[in-house]
Amino acid sequence: MTTTRRTQTLGILLAVWSFGFACVHMAWAAGWRGGLPDSFDSIFERPWFLAYDIVAGLLMYAAAAGALMLAVGRVTPRLRRATLICSVLALLRGAPAVLFDVMGSDYQVVGFGADVWFTVSGLAGLALWRRTAAASAPATTERAAHPALSRAHARHGA
Repeated sequence: MTTTRRTQTLGILLAVWSFGFACVHMAWAAGWRGGLPDSFDSIFERPWFLAYDIVAGLLMYAAAAGALMLAVGRVTPRLRRATLICSVLALLRGAPAVLFDVMGSDYQVVGFGADVWFTVSGLAGLALWRRTAAASAPATTERAAHPALSRAHARHGA
């Protein structure tokens, strides 16, 4: 099944959004300090953050690939389920933190930016999940509408 123009656009934008965030994490893992407060120690003195940045970067590259796959119509139930789970997790991570950022007194640009990123990613991922529902629907409804297809399908053990 082909995807609509809006779904393609949403998937591509989410892929670019995720790819960009992945690149920032990998740059931080490589020692770049862009956007980080001067009070932060070097990444090489914080091994847990180094591991976090590498894992987060790799996960965001995977999210970008998944969003592109959905955008071009390569929709599978497993990919949709992963999109749903990751989108909900991103929202659970981002939305409450944005509230704390807005309500709190200790505002940090990078922290707020990351919180907004998670929130937008979660919302866009849920929208992409919803828009690809028809593309991953089982073909049984089509076969039921065409008895000849059902018989042929049954004969071949599929």
